[in-house]
Amino acid sequence: AVARCKPLRHAYEKEIVLYAYFQGLDYVSTECVYAPHAYRGHARSLLKDLEATRASTVAALGHSGRRLAVAAEVATKTLGAC
Repeated sequence: AVARCKPLRHAYEKEIVLYAYFQGLDYVSTECVYAPHAYRGHARSLLKDLEATRASTVAALGHSGRRLAVAAEVATKTLGAC
């Protein structure tokens, strides 16, 4: 297996959009029709509140999350098409 490379992993979404714009890359900004009912909206709101309190919160969570191991028996949902 080939390891995945994520060069913009530590960049914020706004920075990634600006990078795509200045590089002339296509960027689709439409939201999934299921997004308003998804639970991730609640998590996103929480993260935005935490980020407003302390600017480095999301970066710190990302760094600590990579240290966690997920068990192989954890069930995951199959993704549907948007």
